[in-house]
Amino acid sequence: MANATENAKESVYKSIISPILVLLVICVACGALLAWLNEQTAPLIKENELLATQQAFLDVLPEGTDANGLSNLETTTEGVESAVRTADGKAAVKAIASGYSGKDVTVYVAFDTDGIITGIQVDASTQTAGIGSKVGATEFYEGFLGWDASGEVAAGSPVDTISGASYSSGAVFDAVNSAMTCFNQEIKGVE
Repeated sequence: MANATENAKESVYKSIISPILVLLVICVACGALLAWLNEQTAPLIKENELLATQQAFLDVLPEGTDANGLSNLETTTEGVESAVRTADGKAAVKAIASGYSGKDVTVYVAFDTDGIITGIQVDASTQTAGIGSKVGATEFYEGFLGWDASGEVAAGSPVDTISGASYSSGAVFDAVNSAMTCFNQEIKGVE
């Protein structure tokens, strides 16, 4: 009888407890490896994000703008992630606003020294393909070019909302307004 009880306990250990312990050890080892990999790659990811942001700034600023001539600016405007100024006083602002399903729409806006929008780029890759993503099309956002930063943008002024993409369109309007607020309050006239 004692042998049968021992065999039953051993069978329970082999069939239930042993696999659970093995899986636990594997999970802990994988978790530790992922944490280590995250720690090792975090600086590279941050550097790549900074380079991508710098390239987006160069894309919206006038042709011939050199990355070495950009000065990073400290900003506190809500919705603004970063901003740069050129040696001749032009500026570019990266602003983010919540679009459809709470996913961010990123907008890069360039201003001349008078606050006129001279370049704009919209990253709507987080929005619904074929609907909300249309706010990332040149045909939509080029309507902001020439807009004076002293006036707020809204649906119909200077561009219309894209049909079926009101949240995504609204995110672009919000981000452009944040960029203009940053330009007016933190960049214009500040040396």
